[in-house]
Amino acid sequence: MNDLKFALRQLLKNPAFTAVAVLTLALGIGANTAIFSAVDAVLIRPLPYFDAGRLVMIWDEMSHIGFPKHSSTPAEWHEWRRLNTVFTDIAATQPVTAILSSDGEPEEVPARKISANLWTVLGVQPLLGRVFTEDEDAHGVGVAVISHGLWQRRFGASPDVLGRRIRVNDSPYDVIGVMPREFYFMPARDIDLWMPTSFSAAMLGHFSWHDVHCVARLKPGVTLQQARESMAALSLRVSAPHVDRPRAAVVTPLREELAGKTQTSLIVRLSASGAVLLIACVNLANLLMSRWAARRGEVAVRAALGAGRGRLISQFLVESLVLAGFGAIAGLVLAIPVMRFLETLVPETMVAVRLTLDWGVLAFSAVIAIGAGLAFGLVPALGWSRLALQEGLRDGGRGSTGARSHRFQHSLVVIETALAVVLLTSGGLLLQTFQHLRQLDLGIRRDKLLTFVTPLFRYRDFDQRVAFVNAELEKIRAIPGAVSAGAISRIPLTEIAQTTRYAFPGQPENDTRAHDALSRVVTRDYFSTVGARLREGRFFDMSDRLSESPAAIVNESFADRNFPGRSPLGSGFKFGDLGEKGYSYTIVGVVKEIRDRGVAEELKPAVYRVHEQADQSGGQPSGIVVRTAVGPASIVPAVRQAIWSIDKNQPVTRVRTVEDIVARQLSAPSQNTALLSAFALLALLLASLGLYGVLSYAVTQRTNEIGLRMALGATSNDILLSFGRRGLKLTLAGLAIGLVLAVIAARLMTTLFYGFRPDYIPTVAAVSLLLLAVAALACFIPARRAALVDPMVALRTE
Repeated sequence: MNDLKFALRQLLKNPAFTAVAVLTLALGIGANTAIFSAVDAVLIRPLPYFDAGRLVMIWDEMSHIGFPKHSSTPAEWHEWRRLNTVFTDIAATQPVTAILSSDGEPEEVPARKISANLWTVLGVQPLLGRVFTEDEDAHGVGVAVISHGLWQRRFGASPDVLGRRIRVNDSPYDVIGVMPREFYFMPARDIDLWMPTSFSAAMLGHFSWHDVHCVARLKPGVTLQQARESMAALSLRVSAPHVDRPRAAVVTPLREELAGKTQTSLIVRLSASGAVLLIACVNLANLLMSRWAARRGEVAVRAALGAGRGRLISQFLVESLVLAGFGAIAGLVLAIPVMRFLETLVPETMVAVRLTLDWGVLAFSAVIAIGAGLAFGLVPALGWSRLALQEGLRDGGRGSTGARSHRFQHSLVVIETALAVVLLTSGGLLLQTFQHLRQLDLGIRRDKLLTFVTPLFRYRDFDQRVAFVNAELEKIRAIPGAVSAGAISRIPLTEIAQTTRYAFPGQPENDTRAHDALSRVVTRDYFSTVGARLREGRFFDMSDRLSESPAAIVNESFADRNFPGRSPLGSGFKFGDLGEKGYSYTIVGVVKEIRDRGVAEELKPAVYRVHEQADQSGGQPSGIVVRTAVGPASIVPAVRQAIWSIDKNQPVTRVRTVEDIVARQLSAPSQNTALLSAFALLALLLASLGLYGVLSYAVTQRTNEIGLRMALGATSNDILLSFGRRGLKLTLAGLAIGLVLAVIAARLMTTLFYGFRPDYIPTVAAVSLLLLAVAALACFIPARRAALVDPMVALRTE
């Protein structure tokens, strides 16, 4: 207790030092605490399932068409479930567009069709009611389980929701259960509604309709590697009789799937914040060495009065730990707003997760605070306790602290400089990546382009669907402020998959040379509305109506892959249905690349067909794009009214602009760049202050020596260059080590470059120049002070 009181008095006697130390620690501890809360939520905290470590996802391996992990088929799920020997059970989930149209206005809710065994595979129970049974699933009974959020939002958390009849896509369903608040599951958004898959016999024999996600539970004693080997062999055996190219299965842990690319991002951020905290500790170690040097006389007196080395070390460490404690408290205050910002980093597959200062996070904060206190306090305490006993009274508190102390301080400066270089280089590479993504040619004009979806489940008849789409577009075009409007089966930049097989004349249906291409169904005005550009040929026109010779437009990837060095115009191919009854499409145009799959996604061959000729396709042009002369948001009410004037029950959902879509997709790389750049600049500041502190301390400690040298003929320039060279050597050593470490760090960050290869040379050059410039300024100030030492004053103090 006496040590604690003494430590508090010492810190209060030096408020400037205490404030700087606490703020430095608060930045490091606060950043680490906030980022660890995200790491804990995404990578450590138990998932809301029983024995979640034994849950895995199963995918089709289809790298030959650009999908290392592809959705599976209903038939594969059925056969895997029946024949596998490594899982207790396998469940299936399937995407579905769901419009809820009872108990309020129609709204689109995130929904999923699931096999009835999903609940037992996950090991979860509903909060209210029950889940549906295998029998209800097999017979297509209209039952549904809803989320806790939908229960509260739509039904006011009423307990009598059980048994209530709702309408989903104009079909009746009875609510039989409500899931707990903490429950979530794939895919990309919170799911509000679960309904039975009710696969038909035809679907269970279909090996080419890839729209199923499979989750399985490992049997006791079965390892992940054993499951991978067994399922790869089983999938090849099961698919061989039904497809031209047998495919293996890929088995991955569920947590890995839920975390996605965020896992790498979080680890990089935690490493960066850890580096900042380490630099802060290095700086504080140097500050404490300087501060305790000024107290050598006091400590020597205490040693002479009987205080042993252990007692002195204890006192020094208590002061360090008190500083760390204050820094931790301030860091927790800083962490809270950072955590709110970091919640946007939580993967969409885990959006129900919230970042909190729970006991685990608080324990982590306490551990790093204690670790920081020991890190920046222990070595100086050991060194000064030894010096105090050996030479404190003899030296009287003046002179040099010894070569060993200087070497230690210099090593600390090199370490923090190297860490700063790693962060600066990594931040520069991410900045290049982000600028590359922002400047990518999307293939469309993003400005003043409104998008929304009008689900067409109410128009199952092909002719009725065509008539409705044409009518709604005509109404929208008549709205003041609307320049043009078109429709597409998937809004650009939003759908990574939806591919279909194609083959050229003379290829058998089961020919392994048949390829996959993105399938998009559009209206005639779609390309002109989004601002797409032709490479050759033409866009769709009024001559492209339902006929026996339908037309197609392909993208550059399709043309370059299948017609290298020649024009594809006039060539025919089959798309989708490759059998005798399948249409043969004639290529009438080649459009420049449109990033249909997303801003950062790899380009793939794509085929566009006009909706009036797409009667053999399941693609429905439900996505509407509107080019406006005014702000897109200003015409949204008029758009709704225009559509409702045709069909008052038609839902209008997912209203957003293309700029909103792009901004959302760039939010993760933007955050990565911003945070890492902020850490890098903070590290640079701390490293420069560390260099300044070491040289300034050296000037103070060597004032007598400087005076003697100048009295013996050394000039001010000699002194200036002497200290400048010392600082430059430390900086260059840190720079060299940091650049080597930066290369290693960059290799570990590959997934954050989104397929882009940033140029190292400009980044390294910029980092080197910036570091040298800042280091030169940090060196100049104490070196200049040394050069201005008056030798008479310095020698008089001796």
